[in-house]
Order: sequence, then structure tokens, then C-alpha cells
Amino acid sequence: MQRLGLGRALGEWAAPSGLFGGARNRGHATAAQASASAAPSGPAFTSASGRPPRVVVLGGGFGGLYAAVRLEQLMWPRGKKPQVTLVDQADRFTFKPLLYELINGGADEQEVAPPFAQLLAPYAVQFVQAQVTSVQPAAGTGAADAGAALGDASHDDDGAAGHVALADGSRLPYDYLLLALGSAPDDRGVPGVRQWAVPFASIEDAQRVKGTLDLLADSGTPGSVVVVGGGYAGVELAAVLAERLRRAGGAPGGVVLRLLTPGSDILEGSPAGQREAARKVLSELGVDVLTGARVRELGPPSSDPASASSTALPTACTVSYSMATGSDPADAAPLSLPADLVVWTAGSSPATAPREARAGFPFPANARGAVITEPTLRVSGSERVFALGDVAVAAAGGPSYADASAAAGAAAGHSEQAGAPLPATAQVAFQQADYAAWNVWAAINGRQLLPFRYQHLGSMMSLGALNAAVALPLPVPAPLGDAVRSSPLGPLLSAAGVRLGGDGATLEGPLAALLRRGAYLYRQPTNEQRLNVATAWLRQGLEAAAALAGGRR
Repeated sequence: MQRLGLGRALGEWAAPSGLFGGARNRGHATAAQASASAAPSGPAFTSASGRPPRVVVLGGGFGGLYAAVRLEQLMWPRGKKPQVTLVDQADRFTFKPLLYELINGGADEQEVAPPFAQLLAPYAVQFVQAQVTSVQPAAGTGAADAGAALGDASHDDDGAAGHVALADGSRLPYDYLLLALGSAPDDRGVPGVRQWAVPFASIEDAQRVKGTLDLLADSGTPGSVVVVGGGYAGVELAAVLAERLRRAGGAPGGVVLRLLTPGSDILEGSPAGQREAARKVLSELGVDVLTGARVRELGPPSSDPASASSTALPTACTVSYSMATGSDPADAAPLSLPADLVVWTAGSSPATAPREARAGFPFPANARGAVITEPTLRVSGSERVFALGDVAVAAAGGPSYADASAAAGAAAGHSEQAGAPLPATAQVAFQQADYAAWNVWAAINGRQLLPFRYQHLGSMMSLGALNAAVALPLPVPAPLGDAVRSSPLGPLLSAAGVRLGGDGATLEGPLAALLRRGAYLYRQPTNEQRLNVATAWLRQGLEAAAALAGGRR
């Protein structure tokens, strides 16, 4: 994750999303460290008319927006500073990790989804709200043969490297292009998902989920909510929904909340400390976790009054699933349960994955539809096109990706093989934004490009309004961990929610929630938005303190 609304532009189920941040302001330090492995950029940019270069960024998620802002912040030689244009279908940036706060009231829409116009006001970045239909590279730019089939690619605009075609028929010329389209929810081929389930990838999705919960609470009748997917998104959402239902008097009395995952456990491959913290919280909140449950189909509500939902909500449906038995899943007996709301978090795919999207982007892609890049984030075979975030994947054998992926997997407790694609997270896109901006700078100025080096900084997850679990990649040897736990420091660490393990340290509880919020405050895209969010959170804290003090009188 996140967003260019490419999915909606092409008639897809939902808008692509963006996703935790990484290290900021590392571009210059990394430049010195990585110079030995830098790649040639080609000739510096020149224009016959003397105009500045034009950089078009497609997608306003963590990768695209942050790269556009970073391009403005870099120091440019005279006459080389580009005109940066950011294109996104939505008029707002969505800080996806804070979508959960909309459900439990911990944040408002202005904090989670500020308008692009507000975020970009301090910068000379032009914002265009539009749907993208295709990219048309000009002749001689590495993808000309494929691009010519999409339109008049040979007709350039003062030496443009290509054009971006928009749904209204207009075209944006570019000299350098950044693809940061993000990802879109993936139904995994399960029938009925697009018709009956609600994804959780945008502010509109969060509002729909919140509104349905309100209707359930107001109905006064028993109900059922099903979250499909046992990864970070599914577990975080289940915890937040259960907390809200409990406050509204729903669970465990009226509304039953179930989490379905086909795996043998939730958060498979995640640090053990986070997994244990999540299991404990979900159990305390009364969430019914069904592991080994593979959803087969979503369909209309049952006509049998004994098994149908009693709320008659428009989202009511029937979930057909099977339980893993160790044999062929196709032979497992089908089961079903009624649901008033199904929230689908079971996967995502690159925004360029649909067949229609692939036809509009004449760049090499893997089987999942992700654009193949070099280690420098430059698209393979294209001198002036870069790709980052969920929509991009390194070419097989890219040394920097292989090493980074293996290191990230080891730090997070994953068993990933070297060369595996980096995870589709906002942390990756956040870090790539700095490299992409630097490499566009380098390409314009005829300097060497830098290979992307990913630094895994840990993972954070919300488990409620005042609860979270933060895993830090700080492996603790077993003897040292045992010694600390048996020392006088052990009870203090336990009380503070600190858990030490071989795969890293895990912080859980209110202190972790505070750390998570602090990290997301730091990762806001601009200083102005950082100040706005900090002011709002300070106001919320003061109001909560005043309410608590008033209740004690």
C-alpha cells in the first residue's frame, strides 16, 4: 500500500491503497554509503527550448506523495529544478495505518485523509485529480514499440519522453515518470466477494464499516460481523471492531465477531511477541478466531428464517467456507454462517495487475502484474521511468533487493529466501520515496543512480484505542533474555509491556500505543500536517484527562 484510483478508473472493485513508514531524510547519507554500487544514469537532461524538466508522479500514496515532496526539497542546480505534477483520482491522501482510528474515534477525517491541496500548498507541486488510462512512451525511450500501439507516441511535446493519457481525453507530457500506483484489494478469485464484502483500503471503506456498525448497534437485534484475513490488517481491524462493539453493548451479548483465516494461526510469519499479544487481546475482546477456515463463496442471505440475519442490512450475506482437514481442501465439507457485515482483508495485488491496466502500461511486469525494476527503481528497459511501492518489483537476481529482503525477513522472524520480493507495506514505499526522488535528481543531472537498500525498522499494529503491539528488530540471545527476565529488571519490563525474544523485542499495551502514535506523527508527509495532527491529538488527550478528572469528583 498507498493512491491512484486506477482500480475505479478501470471498473475494479475498489480504489488501490497505499501502506508503516521508514527512515526519512536518509537520501544524502545513503548516497555516500552506496556510491560504490551506483549505476550509470545516462546523459543529463537538456531541452532545446531551455525549459526545466517535467516530472509526472502517478499515485498519491506513501510512495508517490512523499517522492513528489522530496523532489521539491532537494537542492537543484540552476535551471534543473523540475516542474513536478502529482496525479491521483482521489482529492485526498489516505494515511492508511490510521484508518482504524476512524472506527474507534481516535482520529477524524482531516487527520487520516487530508486534501492534497492542503498538503502541497507549501510546495510548487502541481496536483491533478484525474483517472489515468494509459502511459504512452515516445519513440527511443525504451518502451516505444509497446507505447506506439496505445496512441500517437511519436508526437512529442518539445522533446517529451512520453505522455500520460487521462480519462477526460487530455494528456500530460513527461520527461521523467514515477509509477507509484499502489495496490488494490484482491478477491483471490472467491465468488461473491466483490458483490457482498467491504474491503478496508480507503476512507470510504472505513466510513462504510463504521456506519454499518452503528446500524447494527441501533437495531437492537443479534448480529454477526466477519473479518476475512488473519494478517496485520485483519487482526488490527478485528480488535478495533470488537472494542467498538463492546463499548456499544454489542459483543459478547448481541453481535458476534469472527475472524476467519486459512492459516494455522493468525499473523503467520510475524514476530512471536506480536502474535501472542494479538491472540491475548482478541480472546479478551471475545473475538471468535477460526483458523484453517478457507472462504469458498459469499452469497445472498439465506431464505431460511432460522439461519438468516435478522437485521436486513444491505451488507447482509451468507459466508460459505470449509475447514482444513489435512486432505484436499476441495473435499472438505462446506459450512456456512450468516453475516450482517463481511470485511475482506485477505490480500491485495498491484494496481497494474488487471488485464485492462496491463494493456495501458507498456512496461515489463511479473506474473502478478507488478512492474519490474532495476535495483535503482528504474523500470527495466526504460531510461526515464521509475516505479516504487506496491506496484513495483525488482528484476530476478537484483542483489540489493535480495540482500534487503533476506535481512528484513530475518529481522522480522520471517523465513524468506534471498531474492524474494519486498513486502507490500508503506514502510517499503516510504523508504523508496527518498531513493526514487534522489535517482530522478541524479538522472536529470547526469549523476550515478543509487540501488535501493531497505532497512527493516520493525512493525507496529493497533490492538485498540489504548493498546498496540510494536515489534523491534533487536534479537536478544536466549541466555541474555533469561538473565534479564530473572533479574529485578524483569518484573519492571513485564509491567511496562516489554517482551524479549530471539526474534526481537516486543512492546505491547498503552506504551506501545503511544510509541505507535509518535511514529506515525513523525511519518506525516509534511511539517504542516505533522503540526495539525499533533494539535488534534493533544486536544484529544486534554479532553480525555478532563473527562477522567470530572468522573472522579
